[in-house]
Amino acid sequence: MKKSLILILVLMMTLSMSLWAGGKSEAAPKVNEAQEKWLKDNQLGQYATDTQDWAAIEAAAKKEGSVIIYANSSKIAKAVDAWNKIYPDIKIEGYDLGGDDVLSKTLGEQQSGLFVGDVWFSSGGADVIGNVLPHKYIWRFVPDSLKGKIDPVYTDPLLVSRLGTTILCYNSELNKTSPVSNIWELTEPKWNKKIVVEDPLNDASTMSKLLTYVAHPKEMEAAYVEYFGKKPVLDKDTPDAGWLWFKRFAQNAPIAQPGGDEVDSAFASPGMKENYIAFTSYSNYPDVQEGNLFFEPCWGLKPMLGIQSQSYLAVINQAPHPNAAKLFIRFITSKDGRKPWAKFGTYFPDASYKVPEGMKTLEEIFEVTWFIDEKFAYDNLVQARDFYLLNHGKK
Repeated sequence: MKKSLILILVLMMTLSMSLWAGGKSEAAPKVNEAQEKWLKDNQLGQYATDTQDWAAIEAAAKKEGSVIIYANSSKIAKAVDAWNKIYPDIKIEGYDLGGDDVLSKTLGEQQSGLFVGDVWFSSGGADVIGNVLPHKYIWRFVPDSLKGKIDPVYTDPLLVSRLGTTILCYNSELNKTSPVSNIWELTEPKWNKKIVVEDPLNDASTMSKLLTYVAHPKEMEAAYVEYFGKKPVLDKDTPDAGWLWFKRFAQNAPIAQPGGDEVDSAFASPGMKENYIAFTSYSNYPDVQEGNLFFEPCWGLKPMLGIQSQSYLAVINQAPHPNAAKLFIRFITSKDGRKPWAKFGTYFPDASYKVPEGMKTLEEIFEVTWFIDEKFAYDNLVQARDFYLLNHGKK
């Protein structure tokens, strides 16, 4: 019965691959005539310029009359309020869809030729680099207002709007210090069914972050040797220490939750009696400061505390309101536009941004996190889902 259930689940996942878009992508289509005209008219793609005539863009945006944003953040509602005060003549519709739904909605519109959305304001991770961008479903746009403020690395191949940090944390009400110091401890019996994560089988971003550990086999092997005192013995289905850790992590039956709020409630709620640890967002730390949650990062975790990821800003292909889209991108990267996200735990690529007191600087957090390996994740996403499912809880 259990084997039959696994086979059914694997089949269901295979049928849903079009939503995840993981794996090798087909050859990217050439730009068609209508698309070429749209790019030329709006100075995007090969027609993009280093400077922009913002008076002309704003005038054109007002004629367009509206702008539609596909976002993966609930804070988009606050940004909409700020926009309305500055641009009352341009109606804005900001939708908090979640990362996977931003992806599926954009893919659906582009593949059907029904162009509705204007701005991609989401992460998307592996799928952005492996599928969406190569298929020319979104286009890079960098406002000249960012010149001198942002390192070019955050503008290519797309403009990064903000950086997010996912780290391993422990319940600080039940532990005075971190109960783990090495990532391989998460494979020990003590933590069987005691690790909480956002469901990697249903969230491509979480799976991509786990796969970034897999993408560093040398560092993972060194951490193994440091913890166990010997080199790892690989299994037939684990070619290196990265995949071996991923397998044993899955075998330790991590507890999946549908979202970040559920993760935090499951391991860091006040008054808990059982000890859990979790991969959660550093940006949730204000809830600790306010006394709503009890957790602390596992500082010093070997080989790395967590994963650094990013959200992107881009103009959606053949957007019906391209000038309003450009105006929104300039707005959301300004001090007023980014204000809803300018909280403890969130980083911006803008070098002028100063983090809140007590928060690690971007340079400090880069020392304890790996930047998400989106290309590796995209190439291995489907395989990793099947591998994780087949090994989950089998210890």
